[in-house]
Amino acid sequence: MGSLGTTDIADPPAARPALDWPTTAPPAPQPATKRSSRRPQLVSALVGLLVGALVVGGIWLAGALRTEPAVGPSADAAMACAILERLPEFTAGSLGSSNSARLYAASELSAAAATADQRYRGLADATRRASLSSSDLDADSVNRQVSVALTECRG
Repeated sequence: MGSLGTTDIADPPAARPALDWPTTAPPAPQPATKRSSRRPQLVSALVGLLVGALVVGGIWLAGALRTEPAVGPSADAAMACAILERLPEFTAGSLGSSNSARLYAASELSAAAATADQRYRGLADATRRASLSSSDLDADSVNRQVSVALTECRG
């Protein structure tokens, strides 16, 4: 510090070298290189998508045309008979099992078939009596009515 409380002035900064400005023109820009087009990639992607959709659609259509779903009263009666054929012999202990639910399903299917076609009336009556007998817990009656219903199925 100086005598008057001022700081000494530092030496002036060293002289900087003068900037060297270019005297020639900058080089001409290079022509843009040709970018590869994305068009072939886009076309390939669209073709792949189209071919995939055609394959999936073809498989779906072939499956739909090959198997025709069974509809109508004959299909309902056939399903009811298939259920009845898989039922075991009923006993007093088995009346509350899932087999009673299957018997009820067969009863409803045969009733639907009989509503549309009177040829299935005997099957519907036998399965209805069997279902009602299972509600009464009468295993002998259920077995008799299931046997009658199976006779209707085979006849």
